[in-house]
Amino acid sequence: MSGFRQKTLTGITWSIVSQVGRQGFTFVIGVVLARLLSPREFGLIAMVTVITGFAGIFAEFGFSAALIQKQEVQPEHLSSVFWLNLASGLLLMVILMSSSLLIAGFYNEPLLVPLTVLISTNFFFQSASIIQRMLMRKTLNFRTLSMVDVAMIAVSGGVAIVMAYAGFGVWSLAVRSVVGSAVAMALLWRLSDWRPGFTFQWQAVKELLGFSLNLLGTRTLGYWARNIDNLLIGRFLGSNPLGVYSRAYSVLLFPLTNVSLVLSRVMFPSYSIIQEDKRRVKNMHLKITRAIALITFPLAFGLLVTVEPFVISVFGLHWAEMIPILRVFCIVGLIQSVVSLNGSLYLSQGRSNLQLGVAFPLRANSLLGIVIGLRWGGIGVAIGYATAALINFCPSIYFGGKLIGLTFTEFLRNLSEVFLCGAAMAAAVWGLGLWLPADWPHWGYLATQVLFGAVVYFLLIYVFKVQAYLDLQTLAMEQWRLHRERQGVPAKEAIV
Repeated sequence: MSGFRQKTLTGITWSIVSQVGRQGFTFVIGVVLARLLSPREFGLIAMVTVITGFAGIFAEFGFSAALIQKQEVQPEHLSSVFWLNLASGLLLMVILMSSSLLIAGFYNEPLLVPLTVLISTNFFFQSASIIQRMLMRKTLNFRTLSMVDVAMIAVSGGVAIVMAYAGFGVWSLAVRSVVGSAVAMALLWRLSDWRPGFTFQWQAVKELLGFSLNLLGTRTLGYWARNIDNLLIGRFLGSNPLGVYSRAYSVLLFPLTNVSLVLSRVMFPSYSIIQEDKRRVKNMHLKITRAIALITFPLAFGLLVTVEPFVISVFGLHWAEMIPILRVFCIVGLIQSVVSLNGSLYLSQGRSNLQLGVAFPLRANSLLGIVIGLRWGGIGVAIGYATAALINFCPSIYFGGKLIGLTFTEFLRNLSEVFLCGAAMAAAVWGLGLWLPADWPHWGYLATQVLFGAVVYFLLIYVFKVQAYLDLQTLAMEQWRLHRERQGVPAKEAIV
C-alpha cells in the first residue's frame, strides 16, 4: 500500500474514532444537561454564540486552509500567521466584550451582558492554538487531534454537568464553552513540537491572502446561511423557542454534518497532495461520499420514523415542541451530510474564488427561505431552511464536481444503493410501529424500533452487496492486516 494511501486511511480511521468519541460524549452530555436545564437556558447561550461564532471566523481569517493548500510552507509563514491570528483573536475578544450591552439590547435579554463577556474569552484560547491544529491536519496526524478533541469534550462536559446539578443554570453552559477551548489549547501546545518564532513578515502573509480572503467570504456567507435562523428566532420569538429549535438542530444536523466535516478535514489535505490528478481525486471523492451516506442516511431515515418516542424518552416531555422541527431536519440532514464535503474540492484545487461565487446565490436562497418561514415560528423556519437546501442541492454538486469531471448524474448514482436501503429500512420500521401495542412506554417503542431497524439495514446492505459496505469492509481488513503486521504477525496469518 502506498504511503499516501496509508496515511489517508489512517487519518480517516482516527477521524472516525474521534467522531464516535466526540458524538458519543456530546450526545450523552447534551441529554444530561437537557434533563437538568430548560429550553430558555439553551436559547440564551445560542443567542450569544451566534454572534461570537461569526466573529470567530475573522480570528482565523482562512489562513489555516491557505497553509494546508500551499505546497511549500516556510517558517516565516507559520510565525507570521500565528502572531496575526493571536492579535486578531485578542482584538475580537475586546470588541465583543465592549459590545455586550448592544448584544443584550438587540435580544432584550440583560443576562447576555455577563454571558457575552465570559464566552468572548474563547477567542484568546482558540487563536493561540490555530497553527498547532493546522500542522497536525496538514501532516494527517489525526490520531493526536482525536485525543485532543475527545478530552476537550469530556472535561468541559463533566464540568458543565456538575455545575448544572449544583444549580448554576445557564452558567454551566457558558463555562463549558470556555473550559473546552482552554483544555484544547493546553493539549495542542503540549502535544505539538512547533513553537512560533519572534518574527512577522507581511510579505509571507500577502502570499496567502488571495486564497484566504476568498475563503473568508465563503465562510462568512456559509455561517450566516446556517445561523441566521438562530439570530432571527432569538430576536423575534425569544429564548425559549430558540432553545427548542437549536436543540433540534444539534440533535440531528450537527452530528450528521460533522460526519462529513470530520472526513473533510482529512480529505482536504489529501486532495491537496494529489490535486493535479483529477481522476484520482474524483474516485476518492465518490468513495468517501458513499461511505458518509452509509452512516448518515440510515440515521436520518430512522429518526424520521421514530422521532416522537426518541424525543420524549430521551429528553422528556418538556422538549416535545422539538418533534415537528426534528422531522423536517431529517430531510435536511440527508442533503447536508453529502454536500458538506464539496468544500474540499474547491479548496484543494485552489478555487476558493469559484467557491465564493457559487456561494452567494445559494446562501441568499437559504436566507430567503428562513425569512419567509419566520412568521410561522420555529417549524416555519425549519421548512424554509429545508426547501432552500433542496433547491441548492443540484447547483452545489454541479459546480464542485465540475472541477474534477464529476457529473450530477454520477453523484446521484453513487448514492442510490445506500439511499434505497435506508428508505426501505425506514418503511419497515414505520410498519413495525403500527403493530406494536398502543400502551407501551415510549422507551419501549424506541428500543424495539431501533434494534429492528439496525438489523434490517445491515441485512439489506449485506444481501445486496452495497458498494459502500464492501468499501468499508475492505478498509477494515486492510487496517487489521497492517495492525497485525506491525505486531510482527506474518502476512498470511494476519489475513487469517
